[in-house]
Amino acid sequence: MKRFPFGLTLAAGIAFAILIGLGAWQMQRLTWKEALLAKIEALQHAPPASIAAVAGRIARGEDLNFTRISAACTAPAQPPASIYRYAVHDGRVAWRLLSPCRLATGGYDGVVVDRGVVERLTGAMTPSAAVFAQPTVVTGVLRAPGARPMFDSGGLATAGGVASVRIIDHDALMKIAAANGLHRPMPYLLAAESETPAPAGITPAALPQDIPNNHYVYALTWFALAGILAWFYGALVWRRMTTA
Repeated sequence: MKRFPFGLTLAAGIAFAILIGLGAWQMQRLTWKEALLAKIEALQHAPPASIAAVAGRIARGEDLNFTRISAACTAPAQPPASIYRYAVHDGRVAWRLLSPCRLATGGYDGVVVDRGVVERLTGAMTPSAAVFAQPTVVTGVLRAPGARPMFDSGGLATAGGVASVRIIDHDALMKIAAANGLHRPMPYLLAAESETPAPAGITPAALPQDIPNNHYVYALTWFALAGILAWFYGALVWRRMTTA
């Protein structure tokens, strides 16, 4: 009878634990995603809050991600910078326009507005400068900046006099605000659902039309792989130990 494969057992045990851990993590992600989708659904139908009311909640440390607000913008003191955000819209490369909304109330001097997809730039690999009317009254949802990317600085890139950004983390949001003369910006991006008056050539897209929730399938996949590994390991050890 052959010696018990301790090395193989250790390797299989580690791999099994990793697969089970990944499955459990996906189940946690499922719970988080379901709560997030329920929150988005509720907030989409809630009346928009005022800037003053939201400012106080931000000061208290509340999470206002996806909260609907309405903001009245004052006239800019200087021409705003043309800044675009990379996106994918309907399966094509797209660019979203980022503009400042200057505020007269609420303790912040402004908020960066994601006004939506610039129609004429759809499919373009690089954005080009253009002049758009500045936002006047914006209704939309607050979006928290993402985490700093591992392989992307998240900063502004400038080409042909036009600035663009791929990932908006907190530092990138502050740089976008500073480029538009905002010194005390809200720590959220305002994704526009509608504007009054509506800007020509821009399609608002505050939220993805279909936010995927495949975490249950992912969890089943990891658990299934763990089961296959356990079966394969058991069969291999049985054959090894019973074969002369």
